[in-house]
Amino acid sequence: MTSARLAVSLVFFLHGIAGGMWAARIPAIQANLALGVGTLGLALLGGGLGTLLVMLPTGALIARRGSRLVARWLALPVCIALVCLALATDAITLFAAMILWGASAAALDVAMNAQGATIEQRRGRPIMSSLHGLWSVGNMSGAVVGAFVAGLGISVRTHFLVAAPVLWVALVLAPRRFTSGDVREDAGVRFALPRGSLLALAAVAFCAVMTEGAMFDWAAVFLRRELSAPEATAALAPSFFSAAMAAGRLGGDQLTARVRAPLVARLCAAVAAVGIAAMIFAPVSLIVFGGLVGVGLGLSVLVPLAFGAAGRSTQMPTGTAIAAVATVGYFGFLVGPPTIGLVAEQVTLRGGFVVLLVLLGLIAVLAPAIES
Repeated sequence: MTSARLAVSLVFFLHGIAGGMWAARIPAIQANLALGVGTLGLALLGGGLGTLLVMLPTGALIARRGSRLVARWLALPVCIALVCLALATDAITLFAAMILWGASAAALDVAMNAQGATIEQRRGRPIMSSLHGLWSVGNMSGAVVGAFVAGLGISVRTHFLVAAPVLWVALVLAPRRFTSGDVREDAGVRFALPRGSLLALAAVAFCAVMTEGAMFDWAAVFLRRELSAPEATAALAPSFFSAAMAAGRLGGDQLTARVRAPLVARLCAAVAAVGIAAMIFAPVSLIVFGGLVGVGLGLSVLVPLAFGAAGRSTQMPTGTAIAAVATVGYFGFLVGPPTIGLVAEQVTLRGGFVVLLVLLGLIAVLAPAIES
């Protein structure tokens, strides 16, 4: 079981690296294709579309074939998608590449989370938070690599064409050590939307993910528009938030091993709410950065807790349950940022962030669903 834990940890890290490299090179791709902000935004929606298309089918596939085999199958599509992103020639081909990227990355996300939940159950102690922490570390590492390569003047095409084969080899080899304990040879397993307690878990994931997406997309804008912070200062906001998320996740397993999961969820929602409130009322940038740290720490273990609880559900197989919760949860990345933007147009960003306080309050109400 130790080798399986190391293998799934590596896959989480590699998944994060791939995402971080892609995110770091988006400005270069925008410049290369001469895309306006609106056009780029529409092209990037392909990633969300691909994600929503594959979540439920992947869960059903894992129930039949197991996360070990599915994860190995997905190594090639993930790397092909990375190459397609680099080879895109206009907004349409970028949109198509984003559909493949979103679908393959999301399917691998479900497979690695299903494997993590299976190992967690067998070990009898939490590991999901630290696995997501490794993903955050990988994401930051990938972004750093992307920034370094960009600084050397290396094109996106060269970067991704070199990185993709290396990533493919690692993603093919690592899942060989996965446990096969999540296979369910059940011809009756079909796509399933969350129901019962899983619906509450999906709502928790949705609220957490929507808040997370709002921080990534709007924190820097908040500093610029509400506090007139210099551009360089505002640009640091996502890094502070990401670092806090990573730190919270890496230490989250120790907390959840000692404290009941519903109480942890409520405490985390409270910490995040204090951070949001600090940002809303902040008179200076320093307080906003402190608030971002609080929000990052508070949100850090909520999605791992929801996924871990879904994996323990007896309502449906592990992969299917996680896929059902993730489908609703990740929808928050799509609707969160534009919702905050629409509200902010009417009541400013400070007022828009009040919506996030409501979501965190809902997490506190639904916390009993996250029971070990």
